[in-house]
Amino acid sequence: MKRIFQNIAILFVVLTLSSCLKSDPLIGPDAPNSAGAIIEFDNPDYIASGSLTASVKLARYQLTLAKGTASPLNIRVNYSGTGKPAPSDVTVGIGIDAAALTLHNTQASRSFTLIPAAWYTIPTTVVIPAGQAGVNFVIPINTNNYVTGSTYALPLKINTTSQGTISGNFGSIIVAVAAN
Repeated sequence: MKRIFQNIAILFVVLTLSSCLKSDPLIGPDAPNSAGAIIEFDNPDYIASGSLTASVKLARYQLTLAKGTASPLNIRVNYSGTGKPAPSDVTVGIGIDAAALTLHNTQASRSFTLIPAAWYTIPTTVVIPAGQAGVNFVIPINTNNYVTGSTYALPLKINTTSQGTISGNFGSIIVAVAAN
């Protein structure tokens, strides 16, 4: 009986003192050495078939646009990783990464053609407004000069950000565009 009371007393002490311990998160945005906010491209469409098995670490998307028109390519840049919206305006620099397309074509055995710069207009920066989780922007693409049977691509890259860390997985994307 004495042993039961000792075990109950030990259990009582452990349970009452355990609230004194401060628990720090081991993973997540509030964990030590966390990247905090992540700036990344959203998925403009379903990930193309074979993307998960490709040896290159860039996301691929394939869209079909109407031939002979200035078709809009809708892209979204997200402020994520914190579970909260952007605390202030976040300026994100956008660019084209032709080297990523060359690497992708080599490693994934593709033959995507870089869309000539004269066929599209891309903003150099976009701003994720304070209180928002992302921003949409449009890249108009003129498909008049498309060669039938060719698949063109636009390798987009986040070059800079005024806050947060550029995503290692979705800081660059390759959007393949076919005209019908």
